[in-house]
Amino acid sequence: KRRRRLTTEESEFLMVQFNLNGRPTAQERDSFARHLKLDRRTIQVWFQNRRAKLK
Repeated sequence: KRRRRLTTEESEFLMVQFNLNGRPTAQERDSFARHLKLDRRTIQVWFQNRRAKLK
């Protein structure tokens, strides 16, 4: 699969969610994936990377 950068809107949505809760449940991640029409794994990796960046 080719890598695709998130749009500004997608990034902003995920940042808002991250600021509310940096460790969303699987159900919450599924909900974000459906809302953004992205793969569940993409959402999971985004949160992992964001948490790692804060270290």
